Amino acid sequence: MALTEAHIADLYAFTRKHYVEYYDLQTELVDHMANDIEVILEENPKMTFEEARDASFKKFGIFGFMEVVEERQKAMSKIYMKLLWNYAKDWFRLPQILVTMAIFGSLYTVFSFENGGLIFVAFFLLLCLILFAKTIALNRKIKQKQKANKKLWLLEDIIFRNASMGTLFIGPQIFQILTFTDTSGFTGCVPLICAVVFTVVIIYTYISVVVLPKNATFHLQNTYPEYRLVES
Repeated sequence: MALTEAHIADLYAFTRKHYVEYYDLQTELVDHMANDIEVILEENPKMTFEEARDASFKKFGIFGFMEVVEERQKAMSKIYMKLLWNYAKDWFRLPQILVTMAIFGSLYTVFSFENGGLIFVAFFLLLCLILFAKTIALNRKIKQKQKANKKLWLLEDIIFRNASMGTLFIGPQIFQILTFTDTSGFTGCVPLICAVVFTVVIIYTYISVVVLPKNATFHLQNTYPEYRLVES
Protein backbone atom coordinates (compact mmCIF):
# COMPACT_ATOMS: atom_id res chain seq x y z
CA MET A 1 0.00 0.00 0.00
CA ALA A 2 1.43 3.36 -1.06
CA LEU A 3 0.97 6.14 1.45
CA THR A 4 -0.92 9.26 0.45
CA GLU A 5 0.08 12.89 0.99
CA ALA A 6 -2.35 12.97 3.91
CA HIS A 7 -0.51 10.04 5.50
CA ILE A 8 2.84 11.79 5.04
CA ALA A 9 1.43 14.98 6.58
CA ASP A 10 0.18 12.89 9.50
CA LEU A 11 3.69 11.44 9.99
CA TYR A 12 5.22 14.94 10.08
CA ALA A 13 2.65 15.95 12.69
CA PHE A 14 3.40 12.72 14.57
CA THR A 15 7.13 13.49 14.76
CA ARG A 16 6.43 17.03 15.96
CA LYS A 17 4.09 15.65 18.60
CA HIS A 18 6.96 13.49 19.84
CA TYR A 19 9.28 16.47 20.28
CA VAL A 20 11.17 16.39 16.98
CA GLU A 21 11.25 20.07 16.02
CA TYR A 22 13.87 20.04 13.25
CA TYR A 23 12.58 19.67 9.71
CA ASP A 24 15.62 17.73 8.44
CA LEU A 25 15.27 15.17 11.21
CA GLN A 26 11.50 15.03 10.76
CA THR A 27 12.01 14.25 7.07
CA GLU A 28 14.51 11.51 7.85
CA LEU A 29 12.15 9.89 10.35
CA VAL A 30 9.10 10.29 8.09
CA ASP A 31 10.93 8.59 5.20
CA HIS A 32 12.01 5.74 7.46
CA MET A 33 8.58 5.27 9.01
CA ALA A 34 6.76 5.57 5.66
CA ASN A 35 8.83 2.74 4.17
CA ASP A 36 8.35 0.63 7.29
CA ILE A 37 4.60 1.28 7.39
CA GLU A 38 4.20 0.23 3.76
CA VAL A 39 5.94 -3.06 4.56
CA ILE A 40 3.78 -3.57 7.65
CA LEU A 41 0.56 -2.92 5.69
CA GLU A 42 1.59 -5.30 2.93
CA GLU A 43 2.17 -8.04 5.51
CA ASN A 44 -0.98 -7.12 7.47
CA PRO A 45 -3.60 -5.76 5.03
CA LYS A 46 -6.28 -5.56 7.73
CA MET A 47 -4.31 -3.08 9.83
CA THR A 48 -5.19 0.61 9.64
CA PHE A 49 -2.61 3.26 8.88
CA GLU A 50 -2.67 4.44 12.50
CA GLU A 51 -2.08 0.92 13.80
CA ALA A 52 0.82 0.42 11.39
CA ARG A 53 2.24 3.81 12.36
CA ASP A 54 2.14 2.97 16.06
CA ALA A 55 3.71 -0.43 15.37
CA SER A 56 6.53 1.25 13.48
CA PHE A 57 7.04 3.78 16.26
CA LYS A 58 7.34 1.02 18.87
CA LYS A 59 10.45 -0.22 17.05
CA PHE A 60 12.27 2.90 18.23
CA GLY A 61 12.10 1.61 21.81
CA ILE A 62 10.87 3.11 25.07
CA PHE A 63 12.66 6.40 24.44
CA GLY A 64 10.99 6.93 21.09
CA PHE A 65 12.85 9.29 18.78
CA MET A 66 15.14 10.54 21.55
CA GLU A 67 18.13 8.37 20.64
CA VAL A 68 17.82 9.26 16.96
CA VAL A 69 17.70 12.97 17.82
CA GLU A 70 20.76 12.68 20.06
CA GLU A 71 22.77 10.86 17.39
CA ARG A 72 21.78 13.44 14.79
CA GLN A 73 22.74 16.25 17.14
CA LYS A 74 26.18 14.69 17.64
CA ALA A 75 26.66 14.38 13.88
CA MET A 76 25.62 17.98 13.23
CA SER A 77 27.76 19.22 16.12
CA LYS A 78 30.76 17.60 14.43
CA ILE A 79 29.89 19.41 11.19
CA TYR A 80 29.61 22.68 13.14
CA MET A 81 33.00 22.16 14.79
CA LYS A 82 34.54 21.37 11.39
CA LEU A 83 33.15 24.61 9.97
CA LEU A 84 34.43 26.51 13.00
CA TRP A 85 37.89 24.98 12.63
CA ASN A 86 38.04 25.73 8.89
CA TYR A 87 37.24 29.39 9.51
CA ALA A 88 39.73 29.50 12.40
CA LYS A 89 42.53 28.18 10.15
CA ASP A 90 41.88 31.04 7.73
CA TRP A 91 42.91 33.49 10.45
CA PHE A 92 46.44 32.10 10.30
CA ARG A 93 46.74 32.63 6.54
CA LEU A 94 47.12 35.77 4.48
CA PRO A 95 45.52 38.26 4.70
CA GLN A 96 43.76 37.35 7.99
CA ILE A 97 47.09 36.56 9.66
CA LEU A 98 47.87 40.29 9.52
CA VAL A 99 44.69 41.03 11.47
CA THR A 100 45.59 38.28 13.95
CA MET A 101 49.05 39.76 14.46
CA ALA A 102 47.53 43.22 14.90
CA ILE A 103 45.12 41.93 17.56
CA PHE A 104 47.90 40.10 19.36
CA GLY A 105 50.26 43.07 19.19
CA SER A 106 47.61 45.46 20.48
CA LEU A 107 46.69 43.18 23.38
CA TYR A 108 50.32 42.58 24.29
CA THR A 109 50.97 46.32 24.31
CA VAL A 110 47.92 46.99 26.48
CA PHE A 111 48.80 44.24 28.95
CA SER A 112 52.33 45.62 29.20
CA PHE A 113 51.09 49.00 30.44
CA GLU A 114 51.15 49.73 34.13
CA ASN A 115 47.35 49.72 34.22
CA GLY A 116 46.99 47.27 31.33
CA GLY A 117 44.57 44.98 33.14
CA LEU A 118 42.14 47.79 33.91
CA ILE A 119 42.36 49.11 30.36
CA PHE A 120 41.54 45.69 28.99
CA VAL A 121 38.59 45.21 31.35
CA ALA A 122 37.07 48.45 30.05
CA PHE A 123 37.72 47.42 26.44
CA PHE A 124 36.33 43.94 26.93
CA LEU A 125 33.22 45.27 28.65
CA LEU A 126 32.53 47.41 25.58
CA LEU A 127 33.12 44.40 23.31
CA CYS A 128 30.72 42.26 25.35
CA LEU A 129 28.01 44.93 25.10
CA ILE A 130 28.40 45.02 21.31
CA LEU A 131 28.30 41.23 21.01
CA PHE A 132 25.38 41.04 23.42
CA ALA A 133 23.40 43.34 21.12
CA LYS A 134 24.35 41.01 18.27
CA THR A 135 23.05 37.96 20.15
CA ILE A 136 19.73 39.71 20.83
CA ALA A 137 19.37 40.32 17.10
CA LEU A 138 20.14 36.65 16.37
CA ASN A 139 17.56 35.43 18.88
CA ARG A 140 14.99 37.79 17.41
CA LYS A 141 15.70 36.41 13.94
CA ILE A 142 15.11 32.84 15.11
CA LYS A 143 11.86 33.76 16.88
CA GLN A 144 10.57 35.61 13.81
CA LYS A 145 11.28 32.57 11.66
CA GLN A 146 9.44 30.30 14.11
CA LYS A 147 6.44 32.65 14.20
CA ALA A 148 6.35 32.61 10.41
CA ASN A 149 6.06 28.79 10.60
CA LYS A 150 9.21 28.33 8.56
CA LYS A 151 11.18 25.13 8.86
CA LEU A 152 13.83 24.86 11.57
CA TRP A 153 16.97 22.93 10.62
CA LEU A 154 19.24 21.28 13.17
CA LEU A 155 22.52 22.72 11.86
CA GLU A 156 20.92 26.15 11.64
CA ASP A 157 19.79 25.89 15.26
CA ILE A 158 23.29 24.83 16.38
CA ILE A 159 24.91 27.76 14.55
CA PHE A 160 22.55 30.40 15.95
CA ARG A 161 22.25 28.86 19.40
CA ASN A 162 26.04 28.78 19.83
CA ALA A 163 26.24 32.31 18.49
CA SER A 164 23.65 33.58 20.96
CA MET A 165 25.19 31.72 23.91
CA GLY A 166 28.86 32.29 23.08
CA THR A 167 29.12 35.82 24.43
CA LEU A 168 27.06 35.04 27.53
CA PHE A 169 29.46 32.20 28.35
CA ILE A 170 32.81 33.71 27.40
CA GLY A 171 32.30 37.08 29.07
CA PRO A 172 31.87 35.82 32.68
CA GLN A 173 34.70 33.30 32.19
CA ILE A 174 37.20 35.95 31.18
CA PHE A 175 36.16 38.30 33.95
CA GLN A 176 36.63 35.40 36.36
CA ILE A 177 40.18 34.95 35.06
CA LEU A 178 40.89 38.64 35.48
CA THR A 179 39.53 38.51 39.04
CA PHE A 180 42.41 36.26 40.03
CA THR A 181 44.90 38.57 38.35
CA ASP A 182 46.43 41.86 39.47
CA THR A 183 44.66 44.12 36.98
CA SER A 184 46.78 47.12 37.98
CA GLY A 185 49.68 45.72 36.00
CA PHE A 186 51.18 42.51 34.61
CA THR A 187 54.79 41.39 34.89
CA GLY A 188 57.03 38.67 33.49
CA CYS A 189 55.49 36.48 30.79
CA VAL A 190 51.91 37.23 31.91
CA PRO A 191 51.31 39.89 29.19
CA LEU A 192 52.42 37.40 26.51
CA ILE A 193 50.20 34.60 27.84
CA CYS A 194 47.19 36.89 28.23
CA ALA A 195 47.68 38.30 24.72
CA VAL A 196 47.74 34.79 23.22
CA VAL A 197 44.70 33.60 25.18
CA PHE A 198 42.56 36.64 24.47
CA THR A 199 43.56 36.73 20.79
CA VAL A 200 42.21 33.19 20.43
CA VAL A 201 39.07 34.08 22.39
CA ILE A 202 38.37 37.15 20.24
CA ILE A 203 38.84 35.21 17.00
CA TYR A 204 36.64 32.34 18.21
CA THR A 205 33.92 34.73 19.35
CA TYR A 206 33.99 36.66 16.07
CA ILE A 207 33.73 33.47 14.00
CA SER A 208 30.92 31.93 16.06
CA VAL A 209 28.89 35.12 16.56
CA VAL A 210 29.43 36.92 13.24
CA VAL A 211 31.01 34.79 10.50
CA LEU A 212 29.10 31.52 10.81
CA PRO A 213 25.62 33.08 11.19
CA LYS A 214 26.38 35.36 8.24
CA ASN A 215 27.25 32.34 6.06
CA ALA A 216 24.60 30.02 7.53
CA THR A 217 22.48 29.86 4.37
CA PHE A 218 25.47 28.78 2.26
CA HIS A 219 26.39 25.97 4.67
CA LEU A 220 22.77 24.85 5.04
CA GLN A 221 22.43 24.56 1.27
CA ASN A 222 25.59 22.45 1.14
CA THR A 223 24.47 20.23 4.02
CA TYR A 224 20.83 19.80 3.01
CA PRO A 225 20.18 19.30 -0.74
CA GLU A 226 16.49 20.06 -0.21
CA TYR A 227 17.09 23.30 1.75
CA ARG A 228 16.96 25.57 -1.32
CA LEU A 229 13.64 24.07 -2.47
CA VAL A 230 11.96 24.11 0.95
CA GLU A 231 13.06 27.63 1.94
CA SER A 232 12.52 29.28 -1.46
